[in-house]
Amino acid sequence: MNFIDYLFEYSKHSDNFLLLSRNVSLTYRDIYGDILRISSWIQNSIGTNSRIGILADNSPFFVQVYGGIIHSGNTAVIIDTKSSSKEIKNIISRCSIPIVFADQKYESLAAGVRVISCIPGDTSQSNLCLPSQIPKDTCAVIIFTSGSTGVKKGVMLTHNNLIANTNSILQYLNLSSDDRMMVVLPFFYCYGASLLHTHIRSGGSLVFDQSPFLGGALKGINEFQCTGFAGVPSTFLILVQKTPFLNLKFPSLRYFTQAGGHLSSSVIQKIGRTFPDKKFYVMYGATEATARLSYLPPDLLFDKPDSIGKGIPGVTLEVRNEEGNVVRPGEVGEIVAAGDNIMIGYLDEPDETARVIRDGWYYTGDLATVDDEGFIYIIGRKGTFIKSAGFRVSPQEIEDVIMQVDTVDACVVFGIPHPILGEAIIACIQSESDGEGLISSVKKHCSSLLPSHKQPADIFILQYLPLNSSGKPDRDAIKRLYKLHDNQSE
Repeated sequence: MNFIDYLFEYSKHSDNFLLLSRNVSLTYRDIYGDILRISSWIQNSIGTNSRIGILADNSPFFVQVYGGIIHSGNTAVIIDTKSSSKEIKNIISRCSIPIVFADQKYESLAAGVRVISCIPGDTSQSNLCLPSQIPKDTCAVIIFTSGSTGVKKGVMLTHNNLIANTNSILQYLNLSSDDRMMVVLPFFYCYGASLLHTHIRSGGSLVFDQSPFLGGALKGINEFQCTGFAGVPSTFLILVQKTPFLNLKFPSLRYFTQAGGHLSSSVIQKIGRTFPDKKFYVMYGATEATARLSYLPPDLLFDKPDSIGKGIPGVTLEVRNEEGNVVRPGEVGEIVAAGDNIMIGYLDEPDETARVIRDGWYYTGDLATVDDEGFIYIIGRKGTFIKSAGFRVSPQEIEDVIMQVDTVDACVVFGIPHPILGEAIIACIQSESDGEGLISSVKKHCSSLLPSHKQPADIFILQYLPLNSSGKPDRDAIKRLYKLHDNQSE
């Protein structure tokens, strides 16, 4: 089945609201009609089996164009709006994109190809295209990984990948047409796209927050009686530290979801204790897995701190050692996954695809251990471990300890070359507190909880940690800032 026909299977003629904001309210019937018109126009203009770009913020325009491209039998190439003009030009070239649908403010970034900034098609035409019969293994979407390190990779997801992952997420979140999500995550990010997919399929609603500050989203939750709120670690850190979030009431809210990186259990449990009547889903995933791979049931939030849970319905997760055997409790290995949600590969990168997909299993690059009940705990990522004084040190372990200090808002730990230690441990902290006092507090706290070989050799304070477009700390940018600071200090 065409993925768009699957999403709108039960709601295409519904007059329930699909998209809501302070400026617009559009029904399923409205949106689906526009999708058909765009699909028809694309088929008549360029046919099928092409790659078509989208360069737009969250809006009805994004949803209409995204649906129209996929429905027409073409591939939607979702471009991060925070990309540089050079990166966008590279994506357009790599994907041989003939047309880019773009917000007017981004038109100049897509130079060299035809750019469309409004919905095309004759609104009076009666012979709108019928649902497209497309093989399930046809590529429907290409999403480029955030690229915090190295060159961005184009993750190719099929109609079947998207359908399978949407079905899985709906099962454990128990979404229905009564659910309404406050959206602060961009749709060009796989986590944001999954919110769009699951709520359309369930017949629910999506509320756009167009405020540049999360405080606006908090007001919108009550104003629009939202039942769900989704965020990455930086989202929840900002809410807890910079807004009145913990002192507010949200009577309509049913649940929170968190993915996109590790959020300290101390922060998660603070939210859980503040809102005991709301479910908090800790989740884990990857763009290569369409979106989601695992979740921790909310009733285990305090029993299994720092666990990412187990595989979602339809996904098999294992933690394997270097010999390919499943690890025993307490042993460390790499998380591998199998399921219909796993990508068909990276665009034009067969060697890289073969490296991460072997014998039907996706090798995530995340290192983890398991407990006696099979719950998974990530301890770090391959390549990020610090080799200091002959020891292999997990940055995440040190970050979790530093985050326990009250005045620390966020933390990133990394290693730099050192002539004696091999690598010295550096902690970069986001805080507005006094520098020397905070550094002293952090060092004292670390010395009380960590062995000497895991204690930071240097602590660097920033008012704000740079983030990538997915809201994750940009480790490369943070390292560059530290090197600049270190050079100036010499």
